[in-house]
Amino acid sequence: MKPTKEQLKEVDCLFVVDRVSGDPAMTAFKEEARYRQHLWAVNDRQIVEFGSHPGRKDSEGVRQREPNGTKLLDADAEAGKNFLSETIHQAVEDRIKNNQQSETLDKVRLRRDLLSSMPMAFNLFGEAAQHDASKQALAELFAPGADGPVEIIFEWSPERRSDKYTRDRTAFDVALRIGDLSGPQTVVGIETKYHEHSEREKKPKAVAVQRYEKQTAFLVDIAQRSGVFWDGWEDAVLPSDLRQIWRDHLLALSMRKHLDKWTEVIRYVLIYPSRNSSFAKAAQRYASLLKPGGNSFAAHTIEEIVGAAFAHGGSTEQQFRDRYLW
Repeated sequence: MKPTKEQLKEVDCLFVVDRVSGDPAMTAFKEEARYRQHLWAVNDRQIVEFGSHPGRKDSEGVRQREPNGTKLLDADAEAGKNFLSETIHQAVEDRIKNNQQSETLDKVRLRRDLLSSMPMAFNLFGEAAQHDASKQALAELFAPGADGPVEIIFEWSPERRSDKYTRDRTAFDVALRIGDLSGPQTVVGIETKYHEHSEREKKPKAVAVQRYEKQTAFLVDIAQRSGVFWDGWEDAVLPSDLRQIWRDHLLALSMRKHLDKWTEVIRYVLIYPSRNSSFAKAAQRYASLLKPGGNSFAAHTIEEIVGAAFAHGGSTEQQFRDRYLW
């Protein structure tokens, strides 16, 4: 299904942000993914009215709202219509109630944005967090050989803004913590991508440049001390779209320094749908910068891991495939 521009416009799903310069395949995926999310909401959730997002300012400087066919209205969002089952909806609400210090969890986006990878992470792992069969299957997939009970946590960091780790607010979308709470535990930190494409971070405003450069130097030191990168990695990462992957990876690498809490088998995993050619290419470029045998970074398509996430059975796996993987 390749929607036409007229079809996209008719359902308020035609946006410039979905166009990826020089990558027509990625543009096509982004447009179709948005269109299909809208159709899913209409057909599976019987939603007939949608929300909006902030648009451009008018001649008087007032920012207007722009209709958006992949944003839920508040009533539908609060009712949990962005989630595939009541178990998943409850996992979302439980996480929202359990705040973590300096967290960046966007509750509005989580509940309202059909296209976001954040609700997708809950839809993929929310039921697994309640079932030992799926937790064990995921642990065996991501950290073979790790022993002990498995816990799945959402939007998690061992300690944000701490010099012991990356000194910023970086967190994993999903974390598998394997082993007894008395420690040390093995952790698999997972970053989920769906509709977004790999792009460079925005440069900070002038007033923040010094702080940005100081933080970069701090992160570079973590990378150099880890010993997992080939020489020359800086030129390939720091000015490029790989910087976000790198920062998430560094959170996992920084945990390896604290063997009283975490094992040396801490790993960062990037997952994305097979149609997301942008992150598929980015993952390959990033992996080429790492020395072999380090096992601190892995990339998987969602198609490769969805079976393990729903090893507990039930109908939600097919619902997930229909909605996100078609």
